[in-house]
Amino acid sequence: MKVGVFWRKFRNVEQQMRLTPDKVYDDAYEEAYHHYSALKSAGYDACLLEWKKDPRETLENINKENIDIIFNASSLKEIAFLETFGIPYVGSGIDLVPLNKAQRKEIVAYNKLHTPKFVVANDVNNIPEINLNYPLFVKPINGRGSAGINEDNIIYKYEELPKVVRKITEHIGQKALIEEFIEGREITVGVIGYEKPLVLPIVEIEYNSAKTNTFEHKMYDNEIIHCPANFSKEEEKRIKDAALNIYGVLNGKDYSRIDMIVGKDGIPYFLEINTFAGLTMDSKKGEDGKIKVHHGYMGYAAKAAGMAAAEFIGNILESAIERYGLRDKDTRKLTS
Repeated sequence: MKVGVFWRKFRNVEQQMRLTPDKVYDDAYEEAYHHYSALKSAGYDACLLEWKKDPRETLENINKENIDIIFNASSLKEIAFLETFGIPYVGSGIDLVPLNKAQRKEIVAYNKLHTPKFVVANDVNNIPEINLNYPLFVKPINGRGSAGINEDNIIYKYEELPKVVRKITEHIGQKALIEEFIEGREITVGVIGYEKPLVLPIVEIEYNSAKTNTFEHKMYDNEIIHCPANFSKEEEKRIKDAALNIYGVLNGKDYSRIDMIVGKDGIPYFLEINTFAGLTMDSKKGEDGKIKVHHGYMGYAAKAAGMAAAEFIGNILESAIERYGLRDKDTRKLTS
């Protein structure tokens, strides 16, 4: 069996490039190379495959390399392509990936799990009536990598709202999700697997001179990371149970990262599930001192769980192999 590791230029910063093209860097290849190297170290036959704008080229390369399963698919277009041609892939499917943040929150709330109340604005001239508790938080409904997020996104009075809605709807080109801003501890919880998912240690994110996790704060590794986060056993169980339930009701597959805020009431509130979560286990800088690879939050959690990259990435791949029933194929023929 052969694993193809997708990479796509600017996959993590496409949205932010519309706002601050001079402040983004492209770590797509380096990120994919991290996964490829980890799989090779684990004994898998793997190769890197660039996602092409013309999917016919991508299909030709997949067939040429005799690929059996794809790792690192990172967009709805890629998932739809793989589904269309019946190519097995790692990660969540067409039932979850196309859903926006609001739709995911609706499913979570329907299942009586906690998430901040919200409304959606189509544009600055169509902001719904706000019957929410201030402060509010506004973000792109299909956002990624904290694109378009800075401290202005925290809204303390209605007069501040239209400017941020305009930034998101006109400059990023998405609807604006407006939700209650829950004050508390920001955490994220990685989950690996499918039928018997494993919850990784909790990551808590604190900020350096910031009130929220802005694009620059996150993508330049300026956060203060605590992993495992310092919670009591009772609190840890409550958080991990919530993450596992959310992963289940949204039908996450193989791996995902669930972002939450633990409010002052002790309740973990669901913010988002990241189906294309970052998995890198280190950050790297180039000779010019500029960052080249962003450290993934799930990478912090995997290290806290005692995993090396080969075990971490390998376990995610193994989940997909098991889910597709590919176990009878020789998945580690390089070790023989």
